[in-house]
Amino acid sequence: MSGSKWWKWALLGAVGALYWIGRQQRAHERIPAMSGIEEPEAARMYNRVTRLPHLRYLQRYFAKYATRGRLNARVLDVGCGSGQLAIALARRPEVQEVTGIDLADTQIHLARENAERMGVNANFLVADAAELPFSDTAFDVVISTLSLHHWEHPENALREIHRVLAPGGSLLLLDLRRDVPSVFLGAMTVATRYVVPEQIRDTGEPLASFQAAYKPWEIALLFCKAGWPDPRITTVPIWMLVEADKGLE
Repeated sequence: MSGSKWWKWALLGAVGALYWIGRQQRAHERIPAMSGIEEPEAARMYNRVTRLPHLRYLQRYFAKYATRGRLNARVLDVGCGSGQLAIALARRPEVQEVTGIDLADTQIHLARENAERMGVNANFLVADAAELPFSDTAFDVVISTLSLHHWEHPENALREIHRVLAPGGSLLLLDLRRDVPSVFLGAMTVATRYVVPEQIRDTGEPLASFQAAYKPWEIALLFCKAGWPDPRITTVPIWMLVEADKGLE
């Protein structure tokens, strides 16, 4: 067997193995998973990961996309983690103020440290998305990235987001898909067991997040139940972007 054919068969075998592993790990029903990143070591490792150059680029791109066409925007980041996206938002000229919330006080502590180190004015506090400590119509834009699948009461959280949005405000929510291709799910399984740093591996991530995520039709139903009648869902094989607007009142 020639060298080129050997590599082709090896690649085919690897893809087949990942497909089989992914089929074994596929969760047809959601397996709820609360985030384990409140543990100090895991939180610090996630903080280092979110500062990688390619993720910084994505944060800047999403911040620009979320605030396009706005002026003096008040922005809320739900599930802000260590604050990297909120910090990118605070640097946008069209943004007036940014607030980030997270359930994990360890993450909020890191977010405040990051903002201070980078000389950015952003507010961070520990809060539950299902019980937002803000007045009605307090924000023009609400964003959330890779957080929805961890919410214990997602319908309540979506209702609360609707309440704190000003008329004409918008929600942008980026999250994973549970119905990812089996090959990719197999790769995530292998990564969870053997590749990611031990601090993250102990939380069951990233596999746990994919098993806890929703399918696009489940997201649409969830939004409708929470009073958002017309969510716009853009999908790719791994994640989905949900956009919804609060009508003028």
